[in-house]
Amino acid sequence: MTKAGGRKRSGVHRDWFGLASFTPGERFLRDGGRLYLLDSVGSTNDFLRGMGPPARGRLCVWDGWGWRAREVTELVPVSDAGPGTLVVARRQTAGHGRQGRRWTDCGGLNLSVVIPPHRVSLARGFSVWLGLMTVAMLRDTLQVDARLKWPNDIVVCGRKLGGILLQREVTADHSLTVGGLGLNLSTRPGEFPAVLQDTATSVFAETGREVRPAVPTGALLARVENELDRFEQEGWAPYRESLSHLDCLLGQQVQVQSINRVYQGRAVGIDDGGALKLEAADGRIVRVQVGDVHVLSRDAEDGDREDGDED
Repeated sequence: MTKAGGRKRSGVHRDWFGLASFTPGERFLRDGGRLYLLDSVGSTNDFLRGMGPPARGRLCVWDGWGWRAREVTELVPVSDAGPGTLVVARRQTAGHGRQGRRWTDCGGLNLSVVIPPHRVSLARGFSVWLGLMTVAMLRDTLQVDARLKWPNDIVVCGRKLGGILLQREVTADHSLTVGGLGLNLSTRPGEFPAVLQDTATSVFAETGREVRPAVPTGALLARVENELDRFEQEGWAPYRESLSHLDCLLGQQVQVQSINRVYQGRAVGIDDGGALKLEAADGRIVRVQVGDVHVLSRDAEDGDREDGDED
């Protein structure tokens, strides 16, 4: 075992994550917390689900008093992920969103975590709720004017700050819900790839602050921990006002491209099942469960593409 702290000769801080100050909630620790801190990985979600090649890094174990960081070694993908198991990578080379769309790591937080078992984690609108929790954390903890762009993007003034991916595996004897978050933290203005210069932003670009990944990770896990039971008991009622305020599409004229059709109308909110509600030209309310969004009244980063449903 080794203590966090110190610097490597390369100048990379040994505790680049901020392990010394990282304490998630009880649900994430009660079964024995495990945290994989990887130097580089293809996809944190894949690694957590037992896929892909080994990756170099540290396995950190919660012993009830604090985190014990083992020596740096080659770690194989997780084969027995349990509640609260967490993977964080300093670099992610093959990150992906819905439908396999690529997430470009620009220097920040690459996080995947097993959501503790809870009935609401299987609800259809859970990914939107996670997005709302992430946006609220960014605003409260990092003072970033973040908003949610349906279905899973986090934006600041139309520029993409991050994205969320929720993946579920449910069999007769096994249920696993993995939440993934990619968040641009330290990228300076001008350092984004050319293709993202006009469409991406970072916490540093918005605030001028250097933030270690442990700060937003701990704050997000604590918020989810504290709100899971409330979300189950009260549903969307306590969150509806915040969602309306932080929904960057609300009131915009949008076009949604699904696999087999195109929807167009004014975005009038998100329903309890996570569907985007559009008011069509004839006044009908159309509900699109998933799709590729383009804001007609201004340029915007496209979302993720999946099929769409109409009521």
